[in-house]
Amino acid sequence: MLRCFLAGDSAGGNLAHHVAQRACEFNFRRLKVIGVVAIQPFFGGEERTESETRLAGTPLVSIKRTDWMWNAFLPEGEGFNRDHPIINVSGPQAVDISEIKLPPVMVVVAGFDVLHDWQKRYYEWLKKSGKEVYLFEYPNMCHAFYIFPELPESGQLIDQVKDFIHKVSSNVATL
Repeated sequence: MLRCFLAGDSAGGNLAHHVAQRACEFNFRRLKVIGVVAIQPFFGGEERTESETRLAGTPLVSIKRTDWMWNAFLPEGEGFNRDHPIINVSGPQAVDISEIKLPPVMVVVAGFDVLHDWQKRYYEWLKKSGKEVYLFEYPNMCHAFYIFPELPESGQLIDQVKDFIHKVSSNVATL
């Protein structure tokens, strides 16, 4: 059996979650997802969170920009509802993942990210659903901080991803 990790940052973190969920529901015979790395995953919801309000004018990710992206992304004919389970994975329309064998998940959150509160809710939802989940917080960083290699936190994140992959891979190898 082939084993793999799914990893993504921002919208890719959202995609990594959804692909892992679907892969676990389908239960492939020749390929198994053994871990998910969600770096500042792009989630949202109808409610305006404290971080969205406090950080409304930040570059890269803003309320205006996220609303535009969600509106463009949602399936046609479903209306603009940020609580759609594609956007708000842990919200009122969330898929019940308690019985799904979701692999361990690494969630990376930055303090100056408009999406901070949604990412923390995702982490809490995974924990509440009985999943193995690890939270890595960067309180003084913004969205996509890791694209700046001159920041020490960028290198730290790479090391943490590497350690997570090694830890999960070694646990799977002993099963």
